[in-house]
Amino acid sequence: MTNKIFEVEEPAECIQTKRLILNNMKKIVLCFFVILTIGCTPDSDEGIDEYLKKDLSLQTEQDSCVVKNEWLNLEYDYVVGGKNEGITTDFFLLVYSNSPNFCQFKKRKGELDEVPFQCLTPNQFGWVIHGLWSESEQAYIKGENDKHPQFCQGDLEKLSLDILKPYLCMSPGTSLLQGEWEKHGACDFDSAKQYFDKTEELYKRFKVPPVTLNAKKAVRWMKDNHSELKDKWLHQTSHEFGICFTTDFEVMSCPRRKRSYK
Repeated sequence: MTNKIFEVEEPAECIQTKRLILNNMKKIVLCFFVILTIGCTPDSDEGIDEYLKKDLSLQTEQDSCVVKNEWLNLEYDYVVGGKNEGITTDFFLLVYSNSPNFCQFKKRKGELDEVPFQCLTPNQFGWVIHGLWSESEQAYIKGENDKHPQFCQGDLEKLSLDILKPYLCMSPGTSLLQGEWEKHGACDFDSAKQYFDKTEELYKRFKVPPVTLNAKKAVRWMKDNHSELKDKWLHQTSHEFGICFTTDFEVMSCPRRKRSYK
């Protein structure tokens, strides 16, 4: 007499429960991994390479990041360049920069120690904000970068870390934030906080492109994924892109020049 094996079909509820348990287990493992790695910075070229290979291909939003004082460059007082205080601001330009590409550039120059928070921590940055720039229309059209409003208040005091920290996930560098305030923000804003708050407000209006896209493709992605940008000309260089705003912070087409693309 042969034994018969009967296959019993699992109820759909059981299958769903098992999948839920499995997904939660994966999340728990990931949490343990994050806990073990936070606070550790790469101490070799291999570690740096692993950071620079982080998979950010699907990231379209910058989640909160971890900020620790020991990860920050504390020598961030900025050296003032050419002062242009009598030039009118015709529009503003919010500029996005590709963080992994920037870190690769700094690595080639042997300057990763200057940007530890952006390039040498477990944080994963994709497209980040370079800055909110005061722009002269004629200087922009002609490509005269030294003819925009800049350093209008001259050399300013070093900002406290307490002022900078809330904005490091948007613009990941103490020197970067200090420099953007002195060079651009002080021309049109009464305080650093007011400038950074406006920059963050504009930043949060848009999702960011996948970090694997170059600047030209990132411009197309922004236009395809934001209706208010669809018919606007965006700023573009070989490695950055940007959105132009009126002085009332309404989206506008950037003035057309050789390196602006629709």
